Amino acid sequence: MNTTNLTLFFIIILSGSLIFLSCHQSQHPQKGVFNIIDFGAIGDGMTLNTRAIQQAINSAESAGGGRVIIPPGIYKSGTIFLKNNIILDVQPGATILGSENINDYTEMTWGHNRDRQPYHLIMAKDVQNITISGGGTIDGNGPAFWQPHNPKDDPQWIMPKAKKISPLMEIQNCQNVRIQDVLLKTGGGWTLHLYDSDLIHVNRVQILNHLFSPNGDGIDITGCFDVTISDCIIKTCDDAICLKTTGDSRECKRVTVTNCIIECSCAALKLGNESFRDISQVTLSNCTIFNSSRAFAIYAESAGTIEDIAVSNIVCDTRSPLIYNRPIHISLRKRFSENGLLYDSQIINSDKIFDPAGREPQLRNIMISNFIAKTEGRILITAAPGQMIENLTLRDIHLTYPFIEDPVPYIDRAKSSQFSPQNPAAKQARAAVVVENVKNFVLENLNITWPMSSAVPKDWQFPKRIANGTIDSFYPDYFKARQTEFSAVWARNIQGGYIHSPLAKASNTTHATFDIQNSSLPIIRY
Repeated sequence: MNTTNLTLFFIIILSGSLIFLSCHQSQHPQKGVFNIIDFGAIGDGMTLNTRAIQQAINSAESAGGGRVIIPPGIYKSGTIFLKNNIILDVQPGATILGSENINDYTEMTWGHNRDRQPYHLIMAKDVQNITISGGGTIDGNGPAFWQPHNPKDDPQWIMPKAKKISPLMEIQNCQNVRIQDVLLKTGGGWTLHLYDSDLIHVNRVQILNHLFSPNGDGIDITGCFDVTISDCIIKTCDDAICLKTTGDSRECKRVTVTNCIIECSCAALKLGNESFRDISQVTLSNCTIFNSSRAFAIYAESAGTIEDIAVSNIVCDTRSPLIYNRPIHISLRKRFSENGLLYDSQIINSDKIFDPAGREPQLRNIMISNFIAKTEGRILITAAPGQMIENLTLRDIHLTYPFIEDPVPYIDRAKSSQFSPQNPAAKQARAAVVVENVKNFVLENLNITWPMSSAVPKDWQFPKRIANGTIDSFYPDYFKARQTEFSAVWARNIQGGYIHSPLAKASNTTHATFDIQNSSLPIIRY
């Protein structure tokens, strides 16, 4: 703002008289409002504004709280630390752009692996009553932290540099946080990480990442209580919304996700994978998911219990350039740690278990209902030998197959730890719903529409496909829509429950509709 005071004159004609009113605009900021321009920020996309933005935030905190204005412009910055009682108002037309220089970021004292690094663009730690909003953009400048990538080679996983900005936004040990009406763009890795925090609301947020960016998670919820995620649009590479409990976090409890639209190259809605503490009381509902390798997934492993999970009103498709896509994948198994790395139980001795108390993972009380999927793959539900998933219900499930992908040909090359590595028979079972080692399994109203044409639809014919866990490329042959034939259900060692799905049929008359062995699972046929 120019240091000259501005006086604006208004002329009002009232009853034949001229009345002059003056409005004096001071160079002093409005009380409680702190514009970063007043602290020297320059929105030219080149000037480093870390100090100016931080001074505005610190001044607001010193005043007992306030609104920090990021006006239209592009403001390059390193790490910004949010403080108590702050509203970071990133206005429409404004962008906070992450610096391309790793030395412009404050290196924190943590940094556990390639995803949770000690470098962040927005950092909030041990603070309360903060809001990030305004309609503007926070851009992590992700490509600056990636290895060279040729888009002509897509689909391919982009490789990161050793040091990167991940998570882009770290909310740690905070209370009463609102993130709303902002666009978060590609960071170096994870985008938004909520860690050991309470009373979190994420609403009307867009997250737009490259679909093959390195470990580009959308929202990770680690060890948090009382979280709502609603009305968001997320397009990203790795898991879009993921609940987890790492070895250094608390349990995760009372989380609801609703009314979101998601596209991702991995799991759209996911629980677990790192589940060393408990995850419970979670609802996921009213979401539309497209072009995603997995719509919903649970991976209970290591030590935590995952329980009391309700999933409802999901419409999805798995039209993604990966092999072995699954609309639903639920997995229970033990993993172990050595030197901070996780391994499957069969390749390491039992005395290497991660949890010092010797706890094992548990998975129970899961209900999935009103789930509509267009897919070439399978619903895959497995517990490793010696373990049992407890109390699992699938109700009102409709699967439509543009084509049937044969799970067998590439099965030995599917190296991902998130592909039931301890259940080889289930991995290659030819059925729409595959279930192994479950206590009390209920399947009601499964309906399947098998391929209506002999040809694979053009928009499902990816010339090249890739796989989780490898850099391998695959070149499928789309010579016919039915690469194999499927039963409706393949089940092994199911103890209790029932199947009531009179409309379910195998893909042809030579296959059993229900291929069930070693199970006490009655089939109600009326």
